[in-house]
Amino acid sequence: MKTNRIMSLALALAVSMVMFSCRSSEEVARIVPTAVSSVSRVVTMEDLNLNKDNCQIINTETAEAVVYYEEEDDNEYEIGEENGEFLLKFEKDGDNGWKIKYLGIVKYGVLSNNFIVDYDNAYAIARGLATYRLINAVQEQGADGVIEPIVTVKVGQEGKRVIYTASISAKLVKIKTK
Repeated sequence: MKTNRIMSLALALAVSMVMFSCRSSEEVARIVPTAVSSVSRVVTMEDLNLNKDNCQIINTETAEAVVYYEEEDDNEYEIGEENGEFLLKFEKDGDNGWKIKYLGIVKYGVLSNNFIVDYDNAYAIARGLATYRLINAVQEQGADGVIEPIVTVKVGQEGKRVIYTASISAKLVKIKTK
């Protein structure tokens, strides 16, 4: 009985060592925490065929986001939000591509069904964050949707840091029900 136990233990140890040595040396990519808000389809006033009696424009809402890109050298760069809401650090990982280290949560909003969160594009992140903030404002104010969104992205530079300031403005609409 004791011999069987020792043999079983030895076999388990041998199998685990073989499994460990066969393990891939490639690092598993970590998922960056992301919050995404989306509007499935932007509807225009023409699509709704509404007149002034059917809806009410609550107000015009504007949301803004400031995101920066800063390159340390050819092997390292970072993208972050101006107030420290999130920070993505990209480091060259030899022939394996790039590793991403992060702090905080990347918040991303889109006004259509087709979107891809592009973590290495500061312009896209700034635009997505401003849209996320607008969608939250729509919900907070009890609006049913937005019409005529206008998006602008300004680019500036402070030393090695490139700064993207995205602004999205839209009319918040409430549809009247009978």
